[in-house]
Amino acid sequence: MIERTLEPVLRQKCQESKIVVLKGARRTGRLTLLSRIFNLEDPNVGIIDCSNKKERKSMDSITQLKSFSRDKKVIIIRDAQLLETLQEYIDFAIELNSLENLILICSFEPELHEDLWEALREQGLELNVFPVSYSESAKFHGLVQEDKSLEQRLIFGYYPEVVMQEDQAERIVSEIIESSIFTQLGASERINKKENLIKLLRHLAFNIGKVISFNDLGKKCGLDNETVERYVKLFAKANLLVLISSYNNGHRYELKKSHVVYFLDNGIRNGLIRAFQPLEFRNDVEELWKNLVISERYKANQYAGKTPEVFFWLTHTKQEVDYLEINGNEAFGTKMSWDDSKKIKVPASFQELYPQIKVTGISKKTFWTFLRK
Repeated sequence: MIERTLEPVLRQKCQESKIVVLKGARRTGRLTLLSRIFNLEDPNVGIIDCSNKKERKSMDSITQLKSFSRDKKVIIIRDAQLLETLQEYIDFAIELNSLENLILICSFEPELHEDLWEALREQGLELNVFPVSYSESAKFHGLVQEDKSLEQRLIFGYYPEVVMQEDQAERIVSEIIESSIFTQLGASERINKKENLIKLLRHLAFNIGKVISFNDLGKKCGLDNETVERYVKLFAKANLLVLISSYNNGHRYELKKSHVVYFLDNGIRNGLIRAFQPLEFRNDVEELWKNLVISERYKANQYAGKTPEVFFWLTHTKQEVDYLEINGNEAFGTKMSWDDSKKIKVPASFQELYPQIKVTGISKKTFWTFLRK
């Protein structure tokens, strides 16, 4: 079993607090992670699967939930955002002395009182589970072997089942998209136009790293621009997408109020457009490399407890810096290239405008160093 970076943090939080929220896309290994901390076969551990309509209906009333919980020490609620009486149940669980832990597994953010969210976030009790990271896989397989597998990762990504069953990767990615991505966002964020959503995600997949227009996407997908923007931001909050804004200080030619999108997993991106061809037959290798580098940096920052501001920089004359990270007074930028033999050039105009921000090139040789920066 691949050792997850989040395990010791989650273990500590479960010891310190009764309530922990474990967010992440389905099939990223959330329940597997919990099985490392709790014995899920123990009769004192109760699991409620709200993704199962029959099971959710059987626990639909607060009376049934209370009855189920009274002889349990640990309650785990899967897809807790779908439970309509969730806030009422949490109020009950907090006062139930016999209950030691209530773990809320969420694909999307549940509706809870704002003061409860504030308390959970202040204490670091909202934790994110991502697909396996490069560093987790490298620790399991060895760094040399993981570097050899980078081409596989560019195509099929890092979902746990994909990493562990590489010969079944295409089938597994397709299953994940069908069973996990096209679901309702939550009690108040239902997606009723599945076909429009599929079109939107596919357009985003074809345009990773390119400036997007919510208005243009809406016209292509049969949605208004406000709905497109809302869906994109919701999927960013749900750890499916990474949404990055343009960086500017009002200088001439700089793009303003623009966005680019990357997927948090390369496999999901490729699965949406059914593009599983080997790299030698593709014309999007550089885009795949940028997607992987940025998504891995995002995971690394999250697991390290860092929340820097991230941007891209682009001018109307096509001068570009792929990625900027600003954390307080510290800032750096990167240009990325999959081709190690290609010399990475930093735009002279950027260096003149922002001499305090050092920009470096990221290739396969410097990738690991960048993630640990």
